[in-house]
Amino acid sequence: MLAFGCNQYTFGSSVTLYKSLLSLSILSAMSSAYAQQESPKIPLPDDMEVIEIRGIRASLAENLDVKRMASSVVDAITAEDIGKFPDKNVADSLQRVPGLMIERNGGEGASVSIRGLSSELTFTQLNGNFIASSPGEPSRSFDYALLPSSMIERVEVFKSSEARLDEGGVGGTVLMHTRKPLNMEANSGVLNVETTYADVTKEYQPQLTGLYSWKNDNETFGILFGYTAQERTNRTLAGGTDGNVWRYTGQGNPVDVNNNAVENNNSWDIVTDAEGNRFDGVWFPQVVRGSVFNEKRQREGVQLSTQWRATHALEFGLNYFGFSLERDSTHSVVDIPEWSLNPSFLTDVGLDESGTIVNAMQFDASASGVEHDMQLPWMRGSYVREKSTSDTLDFNVTYEGDLFKLRVVAGHTQSDGGPSESWEAAYKSSNAGENASTVENAAQTAGWSIDRNSVSLNIDPNTLTNLLNGIGGGRDPGSSNSSFVRSELAETYYQGDLDFYADWGMLKTIKTGVKYRKATLHRETANTFFLDPNFDIAAAQASDNGITRFDSYQWNNGMPLAKDVFTSEDNLIGGFSINQMPTIDWDKYRNTILTNYVPYTRIEDNFVYDIEEQISAFYIQGDFEFNDVRGNLGVRVVQTTTLTSSTDLYTYLLDHTNDQTGEAVTGDARFLDDYQLVTQENTDTQILPSFNIAWDATDDLVVRGAVAKVMSRPDYSDLGGQQHITFVSDEWAQDRAAFNEQAGFSGRGGNKNLKPFESLQSDISLEYYYGDGSAMGLALFYKKVDNFVVPLVIDSLQYFAGKDQVVAAGTITISPYSTVGNGTNAVSKGVEVFLQHAFDNGFGFNANYTYNKTNKAEVSVDGQAFGQSPLIGSAKYQYNTSVYYEGDYFNVRASYNKRGETVLGLNSGLNVYQDPYSQIDLNASIHLYEGLSFTAAVINLTQSGSVTRLGNDTDARLLNASYSGRRYYAGFNYSF
Repeated sequence: MLAFGCNQYTFGSSVTLYKSLLSLSILSAMSSAYAQQESPKIPLPDDMEVIEIRGIRASLAENLDVKRMASSVVDAITAEDIGKFPDKNVADSLQRVPGLMIERNGGEGASVSIRGLSSELTFTQLNGNFIASSPGEPSRSFDYALLPSSMIERVEVFKSSEARLDEGGVGGTVLMHTRKPLNMEANSGVLNVETTYADVTKEYQPQLTGLYSWKNDNETFGILFGYTAQERTNRTLAGGTDGNVWRYTGQGNPVDVNNNAVENNNSWDIVTDAEGNRFDGVWFPQVVRGSVFNEKRQREGVQLSTQWRATHALEFGLNYFGFSLERDSTHSVVDIPEWSLNPSFLTDVGLDESGTIVNAMQFDASASGVEHDMQLPWMRGSYVREKSTSDTLDFNVTYEGDLFKLRVVAGHTQSDGGPSESWEAAYKSSNAGENASTVENAAQTAGWSIDRNSVSLNIDPNTLTNLLNGIGGGRDPGSSNSSFVRSELAETYYQGDLDFYADWGMLKTIKTGVKYRKATLHRETANTFFLDPNFDIAAAQASDNGITRFDSYQWNNGMPLAKDVFTSEDNLIGGFSINQMPTIDWDKYRNTILTNYVPYTRIEDNFVYDIEEQISAFYIQGDFEFNDVRGNLGVRVVQTTTLTSSTDLYTYLLDHTNDQTGEAVTGDARFLDDYQLVTQENTDTQILPSFNIAWDATDDLVVRGAVAKVMSRPDYSDLGGQQHITFVSDEWAQDRAAFNEQAGFSGRGGNKNLKPFESLQSDISLEYYYGDGSAMGLALFYKKVDNFVVPLVIDSLQYFAGKDQVVAAGTITISPYSTVGNGTNAVSKGVEVFLQHAFDNGFGFNANYTYNKTNKAEVSVDGQAFGQSPLIGSAKYQYNTSVYYEGDYFNVRASYNKRGETVLGLNSGLNVYQDPYSQIDLNASIHLYEGLSFTAAVINLTQSGSVTRLGNDTDARLLNASYSGRRYYAGFNYSF
């Protein structure tokens, strides 16, 4: 690998660390988070032999040196550490930093959490600025899967704030700095070629990364070009339940887990099986399912960076980053809902040890002695083809005089993402909906059971054979559609930073600056209708109703028959178990529709939301130093003006089935839609002071303290999400009695009145550096967080303007209503310890442990209290350790990461918790020739999976168990 970081040693009667040179180079690199110029070259004594130590030990030692010399609470990883092993992205590398834990998507690092808090509270920047990365549904979080580690020179993790740092990280701030050509040797670079294999996919797929850097002989102009390409198949196997868990009271009326009454209809009687056994006062999930998510990814990334040092004091820089991610995915699901929860089908019910929670049910189409329309299992799926892009261009100028340094940056970042195709389709086990004269069930039996960590489904083993023979397989047009979401996220930024080298006693530098950001987000919904070739599109567009979903293929007997499109999923090695899994063959399904129908895609102007943010910031910071004490004191003032617009949707479900003919009702007689544009502007001003101090108590001991106020902005979807209210008429509810659809209002929506997260936080730590590359430390931290965002499922009272001849005007109760609210007076406090040791024989280890304790804080929506919740995303503890051996020709490292029980939100009145998660990864490298090495890795050696539950008072309310596989990498790395 390239020696982007090295330690300097002298050899004589003793081996002595050349601290003064190392400290000077580190302080130069750390003087500003935005500094990108080349470190000064320091002349060495003629009689000193200099040896570059490259590899794991040198990188870990350099990381410690950065931490030691910083004035704030900072951890770092350097280019050598990032590139030494085949970490696929920076998130994979960051998981070894004390107090950091990554969250994975498809087994790959996607986001980073700091000190047990949610990854949504980690603010990530590239070269000091936001980089847009939208996968369709927009997010403020950076998608680490877009950025390969080879493009990064160093990463700094600020656990305490400084005024000069952009606001946004209540948990902490991650600053990624890309490689620069003037910092590299001329005609140097790296080429990495490898393949990957996963146990859940059984496929080999290639990956390529290349980087080349050039600069002229005078080292005044340089160009760097980087490219990465990757193909990868992800597969996640999951078994789970719906969060809506009902409890029967014994009087025929169900209540939720908080004893709130659920509106009753004829099908909501006491749970009774075919033998007449009654189950009063029990909880059970509405739906139990098994699902398989398959995803093929094609990722490309390009980096182009130039530097021109026009004079000794003046430098220009231009950077471009372009990333694209194409994804084809299928989602196959087998559901067993509560549709047949009556004595005609229910043959067995199992209970947990307490006798209050149902953990198993078994159904039989002929439980009553006569075959009935059971409809279970419900088999559905989706297919999505999408592409996301991210493009960032920035221009910077730096001028450094004798008494000051001025840096100006202007840039633009933009991402676009969303599907070009999206399909959903569903089939029932019976022939329901096919206007058949007699009932036919592809599955005569179906059932489920739940143990502590897994879901097991069982269906009639003849189900697929029967479907392929035309038995059962009723098409479900109401659950078949082609709608999808696209978004565009852009931000333009201008920034100026001025550093005065004051040297006024203890005050060494005064830093001040301004920054302006304007961000725009547009999120839209599109629908694709597949129309008969003879359909008159122009005439339909000119009519009052336009083109509706009832003109599409699924409502005109156009869905393929089950016997023509069903196949099965296999290699189900985790997440859940099922004896047979019928699933839709999407190649056949799409070919059938595309051959016989004409696609017509329409952007729904009435189902969008837009957010515009204008952010103005000013800061002033003084860096001080006297004797063995150093630090900084400053304040940042930020004003944010947010304009949010959304089209709220009201859907009125009127009549599902014609009572005389038994056929499905269509058009306006079936349902109506109304839209209402809602716009709101909010302005928020934050004053964010910060203070950091570090004391070199001895040659080896550093004592630190920090206190600051920080903020984070709510996620885009929480602010802008449209309100979607659905009204179910009595007629509709009667027609859908078998599906337990309740009359009345239900809905979901964002919250335009959300306030930004605010946190007062403090930090104190001791660090003991007892040898080269060896240290230990202890840190205590405290965060008081207000306005944290919590997902809620509540009863909402709203004024309703009324709908002619449908619902009268007045106050309505929307139940359930899914939204988000602000929590107040949350506290996160804890301790962080680390130990890093390098032995002389090439072995070494680093380990860290973080304990985080949070209280339960009040949660409210528009001033109305709705219970208590811990900080969402917070974990009780996290532990990371790595053990390594580094020889002349062989390196190996084993990493173990564990995260404790994590709070994910509120559902049905209870908190959702993720079980503790742990994983072991192995990495190895063999030196073959100068610059050439063979690399290999095993990710998730332990074959770990993720488990979530409703509440933590029992293990019986399992929500989800998923497994994304063990993955292998092997390849060659060449550095020149």
